[in-house]
Amino acid sequence: MLKKLNGTIVTHLAITLSLNISATLLSLLIQHFGFTEVNVVVIYILSVLLTSRYTKGYTYGIVASVISILSFNFFFTEPLYTFSVDDRNYIFTFMVILFAAIFTSALTSKLIYSKELADEREKQSQILYEITSSLAKTGGVTDVATVSAQCLSSLLGCDTTFIVINQKENTVQKLTAPKSGRGITVKDINSEDIETITANHYTFPITVRGKRVGLVCLPKELETMTKENRFLLDSVIMQITIATQREILTAEKETAKAETERERLKSSLLRAISHDIRTPLTGITGAAEMLLQKLKDEENIKLVQGIFEDSGWLIRLVENILNLTRIQEGHLAINIQLEAAEEIVAEAVSRASKYAPNHKISISVPDDVLFIPMDGKLIIQVLINLIENAVKHTTPSDEINISVWLEGRKAWFEVSDNGTGIDLHDLPKLFDMFFIARSTHIDAERGIGLGLAICKAIVNFHGGEIMVENNNVRGSTFRFFLNI
Repeated sequence: MLKKLNGTIVTHLAITLSLNISATLLSLLIQHFGFTEVNVVVIYILSVLLTSRYTKGYTYGIVASVISILSFNFFFTEPLYTFSVDDRNYIFTFMVILFAAIFTSALTSKLIYSKELADEREKQSQILYEITSSLAKTGGVTDVATVSAQCLSSLLGCDTTFIVINQKENTVQKLTAPKSGRGITVKDINSEDIETITANHYTFPITVRGKRVGLVCLPKELETMTKENRFLLDSVIMQITIATQREILTAEKETAKAETERERLKSSLLRAISHDIRTPLTGITGAAEMLLQKLKDEENIKLVQGIFEDSGWLIRLVENILNLTRIQEGHLAINIQLEAAEEIVAEAVSRASKYAPNHKISISVPDDVLFIPMDGKLIIQVLINLIENAVKHTTPSDEINISVWLEGRKAWFEVSDNGTGIDLHDLPKLFDMFFIARSTHIDAERGIGLGLAICKAIVNFHGGEIMVENNNVRGSTFRFFLNI
């Protein structure tokens, strides 16, 4: 670096001296042909301008100005070939020439610097445009890394490494492009190797939404690059980051679209199957109920009772599946109107009792009729699901209590039992889709984990909230509120 700097200084000094000598020889020639000193001054100022044009910085122009004054004094003022001045008027002339030369030199140097700066910015813009165009044609993060490594290696003239970090699949790839810009090496590495690589390189992280998804690794010596080159490099890294973010967001969008399509197909399939199953199940339940009224043999009654209960359970399961598909698709229709809380609870208990005839269910409602804005059909479904859940955690000897009360602008519904209670580990997940509690009573029918999830969705659709807790002694309590 020092050797190169010294060579540049020698070259610029040689240019300065050569132009001054040429100006002196030309001035001597035109003086021989009778031209005045004014023409000589113009030639020396021209040499200063040329010096500023073909050298860098103000220094050489100022040096050229001083040498030109000395040359003019030495060769063209009396006494000749000395630096003495007999006529004091020349001193003023020398000063005017010196200031004029320095001013023109500074102005020329500034114009040249402005032009070089404009050219450099135009070059940077062209480079950024080419890199952006290349990145715009990529498809996938790996493709972005490949193009980025090749562009940087070609731009900076050095080996460039791009490390792709896939946190979702827990994989790390190292892509290396040689300084020739041709070809690229791809290698799978371990996460532990990243620190070793970054320690020996000038590294730029590629971050998307706070997560490190890549690293651009350049040779260490590039840390001392000029301010202009660093600005260009930062701009390129920004373009790489934008391209990487675009590809990641595109991949996530495609994944979400595919997931949505799968959910839509699943919902359509569930809805179609549920509709087809519900019709024969209704017929089976009705037929079983009629047989129960006509049969006299205990063994046959017990058999038909099982058919009736199982078909009823299947119907409720189908209803839950249909409600699930409506909720997922946002098609759950809610018809809000004033309903008497006592009638809603009575209807829910009446339906649930058919499938749990041996359980004792008590009701506690306000003495005054309590009208609540709700979709009665859906709230009945919520209460039935909660009662069935209580049946699963109790035996016929246990009690199930349903209470309704008014508290401020909230109407509370509560289903409580004194059964086995709910495992503490299950409580936070109890309203999750397809979750089945482990503490279900051994003789109870097994569900598929939709009932409580649908309860939560329906209550939330009404603007309310549902919660659960274990009682102090035995059993558990579900409660939810609706706004009045």
